Amino acid sequence: MRLSEPIEKPGFFWLPEDDQNKLPGILRISESGKITLTVNYFYEPHLSLLKKRPLGYPPKGGKDRDLNRIVGIIDNDLVTLDECLYGKSNTSLSGGVSTSTIHAKYAFFGANYVKGEEVTFSNLTFSMDGLDEWLSISGLKVRPDWETKNVSVRFRPPEEIALNFPDGMELKFTFQATLPSLPIVTEAKITQKAYISLISKKLRPIKDFLDVVFKLHNFLCFAIDKPVSIDSITGYSSKIMLEIGNGEKVEIPIKVYGRIGSYSETKLEVHRHDMLFGYGDVADQLEEILTEWIKNYESSEPAFNLYFSTKSGVHEYLESIFLSLCRGIETLHRRNSQDTHMSEDEFSDFKDEILNAITDKEQKRWTKEKLRYANELSLRKRMKQMIEPFKELFGSSKNKRGFFVGKVVDTRNYLTHYDRSLENKVASGADLLKLRLKLEALFQLHFLRLIGIDANTIKAIVNNNRNLLHKLEREYQDSSDQSSTN
Repeated sequence: MRLSEPIEKPGFFWLPEDDQNKLPGILRISESGKITLTVNYFYEPHLSLLKKRPLGYPPKGGKDRDLNRIVGIIDNDLVTLDECLYGKSNTSLSGGVSTSTIHAKYAFFGANYVKGEEVTFSNLTFSMDGLDEWLSISGLKVRPDWETKNVSVRFRPPEEIALNFPDGMELKFTFQATLPSLPIVTEAKITQKAYISLISKKLRPIKDFLDVVFKLHNFLCFAIDKPVSIDSITGYSSKIMLEIGNGEKVEIPIKVYGRIGSYSETKLEVHRHDMLFGYGDVADQLEEILTEWIKNYESSEPAFNLYFSTKSGVHEYLESIFLSLCRGIETLHRRNSQDTHMSEDEFSDFKDEILNAITDKEQKRWTKEKLRYANELSLRKRMKQMIEPFKELFGSSKNKRGFFVGKVVDTRNYLTHYDRSLENKVASGADLLKLRLKLEALFQLHFLRLIGIDANTIKAIVNNNRNLLHKLEREYQDSSDQSSTN
C-alpha cells in the first residue's frame, strides 16, 4: 500500500473492554501503511502487578506483548486498531509520566469494534496505481477548434463493468470523478479515477476480501508489468449504517490501512506500450481469465509468490532474485506436471531393491532419506519442458537453448552449494542479469498460458512488447516494418 502522504493524528485510545481508561496518544501511518500508536500515561508501579493491566503498561513477557485490539477517536472519527503488539516503553521504575509505542497490522477509520467482534464487510472497494491506464476508459470528450480557439469539454462517468467472480463474489470496475468547484474563474478541473469493488451477498471476514485483493493486485501487476501499489481501500458493511432521514440508511465507509500489497516509494509511471496486455485486449474473456488466475494462484501459490517477491523489491541482490526465480520455475512445473524419472511402481521396486541390500540400520535410514526425492525431475529437465512450448523464443537451435538451460542450472547450483568446480561455469554481472530477465520472461509466458491465452495471442503479445522482447534478447520490429517485409 502506498499513501500519497503519511497520516499523523492525535486522539484518545482505550481497550474495548476498558473504556474508563482513555489515554491521549498519536496515531501515525507511514506512506507504506506501517501503523504506530504512541500513548502517554501515568505509570503506577503497583498496577503493573495486576493480571489485567491498563493500556500502555509495558508487557511482562512475550505473550503479554499481544494486545489484539485498541479503539479510539480522532477528529470525531471512530478508529479501531487490530492485531496490536507492544513495541518499546519509556517507563521509570519509581512511577510518573510514561510513553509506550504500539504497532498494529490494520487500522479501520469509521468504527469502534468491540472485543472479539469479527471485522466483516459486504463490499470492499480499492484503487491502485496504473488501474486507469490499464482500463483506458475515459468519460472525458475534448473537442478543440483551432480556428476559433474554442475548446469543448464534456464529461459523462463511464458505466460500471460487472463480472461474476469465484466463490459467489461479484467484481465491478467503477468510476468516480471530482467536478470543478464554483465559481470558475481561471481553471476548471475534472478528475476521473477507477476503482475495483468486490461485492458479496453475505458478510465476510475482511481477511477473505484481502486474500482476493492480494491476488487481483498481483494480476494487475503482472498485466501492467510493474509492481504498482494499492493507494486506497474502503469497506462497507450492512452492520454499520448511518440514518440520513426518512428512515433511510446508508452504509458508513470504513477506511482500511495497513501494509497491504507491494510498496513503491514513488508513484510509478504506467504507459500502455509497456504493459503485457490492457483491459481492451482481454475484455471479452476477462471473467474467464480472472477465474483461471485465481484457480491457478491457489494451486501454485508458492510459485506465484516467489515470482512476485522478485518484483516487489524485497530482494536486495541480483543473486537472490535469480535464485527465487529458479525455485519458482521449478515449483510451477512441479505443481502442474506429474512427470517423474520412473513410474511410481518402477521407482518403488527400485527403492526396495536398494534398501533391502543394506543391513546397517543407520546407513539404511540415510539412504532412504536420500531416495525420498530421487524420482523427481532435475531442474535441467524441468527447464527444458518449461521452454518447449516457447522454444522459438529462447534460441534458434537446440544448442542455444541447451546453453541457456545449462547456464541457469550451473549458476543455481553454484549459488546454492558454492561448489568450486562450478566457479568457471557460473554467470555473474551482466550475464546473470540476462539470465534473470529470461527466467522472468519464461514465468510471464507461462502465466499467460495458465490463464487461457492462446498461442497466437501470446505470440502477438511478445512481438508487440518491447520489454518482453528485451528480456528474451530479441529485437523489436513494429507493425509497419513487419508489413513491409511480408
